[in-house]
Amino acid sequence: MARQNDLLMDISILYRSTQKYYDKKLANLSLTYAQLPILIAIYEEEGISMQKIALDGGYDKGTITKNVQKLVNLGYVIVQSSIKDKRAKELYTTDKTKEVMNQIYSIRRNWWKHIIQSIPSKKIEEFSYLYEDMAENAKVFADKDDEQVQFFDHQKVDLSFYTDKVSTVLSTAGCNFRCKYCTKRNLIFLNENRMELNLEDIKNFLEKRKDIYDAVCLKEPEPLMHEELAPFLRYVKKLGYLVKIQTNGSYPDRLKSWIDQKLIDFVSLDIKNAPSYYGETIGIPNFNTDIITKSIEILKKGQIDYDITITLIKELHDTNRLKEMAGWLKGVKQVTLMSNPSTMVENYHAFDQNEMNEALHIFKAFIPNIQIKGEAYVSGRET
Repeated sequence: MARQNDLLMDISILYRSTQKYYDKKLANLSLTYAQLPILIAIYEEEGISMQKIALDGGYDKGTITKNVQKLVNLGYVIVQSSIKDKRAKELYTTDKTKEVMNQIYSIRRNWWKHIIQSIPSKKIEEFSYLYEDMAENAKVFADKDDEQVQFFDHQKVDLSFYTDKVSTVLSTAGCNFRCKYCTKRNLIFLNENRMELNLEDIKNFLEKRKDIYDAVCLKEPEPLMHEELAPFLRYVKKLGYLVKIQTNGSYPDRLKSWIDQKLIDFVSLDIKNAPSYYGETIGIPNFNTDIITKSIEILKKGQIDYDITITLIKELHDTNRLKEMAGWLKGVKQVTLMSNPSTMVENYHAFDQNEMNEALHIFKAFIPNIQIKGEAYVSGRET
């Protein structure tokens, strides 16, 4: 894994190690790492307000109030009314604080000296500016109410995913399943340096092509896990596009809500295996398939156009599971069987043509409208 992908873990290690060091060194003063930045801020700016400490340090009001009260109880800080405004409170350090500040500065200096000991001074100077900017950016972004949908892949034109439609295909990130054969793991376990696509660029693309393209498609990993996608879908529908969504069926309530709101026009439900083997297939032991059944029943009501897709894999789908799956899906409008060798990950293998035809016959006993899709089997397709 590339180093930039470990930033979150590195920050966590640095934070926990720093906390452990300071708590140990400050124990004889009855202080903790959490209180230390606040105490130093008061010492270096006598008369500072809690509001200013909260603003400078990115603290919430409750955290500041709690820690200041602890410092008061320990005799390190006093709270006084401002001479200028009696309603305002100012914070001052006591003689007790002033007696121990040299010790505290020494503790801080020793820690800094230890963690930079193998780093050239020029890099330390550069890093000092860098982490100051990162801290400021983090403080601003943490308070930002950012609920815009994020896309991480954009196939600008597609002629096959939505049959007989000229489409553009967008992918969100993340999935609640852990299928070992998944080909979209790069969109599930996002690298920290993987940036989302510019939403305004996507909107400009759609607006310029609204009279040329027919549809916007939302594909795997799992678009329905993103509640914040709904406003984008409303925007797309206002432009006049059809919307197709591919889903694993684990969000039936949201699926029904978006269907009822007429935010989507076509659903492609990806079924993974027979109910008895579902949990093992998706990497979630004891998974309750009732939610998948609920999604199937929503689609069977015929309120929206849909199909059921199944990717067949030798290691996962034997004859018994195919029969169980076909019986489970009885009554659905259409099922598409797929098994493309070029999309199989390591240790998993596609069905050959004979196996696909056998699967086709098993499903036909329960579902009249069944087809095979996959570049390796076009010549052997049965209708």
